[in-house]
Amino acid sequence: ERFDVLKDTSVSLQHPSGSLMATDELITQYIKTALNIFRDARSGDIDDKNVEDSKVKQQMDVESLYILSELVALLPDDLLRERILLKIESHVERLEGRKPNQTTTVTSQDLPELNEDDLSEKFVRGSGAGGQKINKTANRVILVHIPTQLRVECQDTRSLQQNRKIARKRLRLKLDEFINGEKSRTGLKGAKVASKKAKTKAKNRARQRKKAAAKEDD
Repeated sequence: ERFDVLKDTSVSLQHPSGSLMATDELITQYIKTALNIFRDARSGDIDDKNVEDSKVKQQMDVESLYILSELVALLPDDLLRERILLKIESHVERLEGRKPNQTTTVTSQDLPELNEDDLSEKFVRGSGAGGQKINKTANRVILVHIPTQLRVECQDTRSLQQNRKIARKRLRLKLDEFINGEKSRTGLKGAKVASKKAKTKAKNRARQRKKAAAKEDD
């Protein structure tokens, strides 16, 4: 019965006139309804002493939101799906005490920015190691930059939201390489590694010549 309520709420968001009909208030209410359903579902299986711990509650809510994001990923309306996923992420950030985009590191600030309108994003079932949790949920992200047709995939974690973030970081690196070539971060890193190897080889050759010269002197 609980999940019938969630299903009905999902249907109400998918208005035939388009995803713009779903207001921010409706989406927020949808997420709150889902959280309450998950809380009710797990209430009988959890020790009351643990539930009293606010940190435990928050972590459980975060896990519930990650599960919800996997369900939302199956919605056919791309725009509605993206709007709900963004709302879910903002709820996760608030529960974890993070500021928006706090996970973005300083080192990534020099990478090209992504325009979400230029991206095609698909969510498919995971594959490989990880058991049923990986293989039965749509947590594998396939991200395509439409103008350049650059493509990345991510299935690094069980969390769809985390995989979306990682996929975007990878796409930014790929786009940087596409635009800047040898001057891109990947190109500069490769040149640095090659230079280090060349120096090591030069030192080894110099050492060998020194040993050979010492033997001749003897």
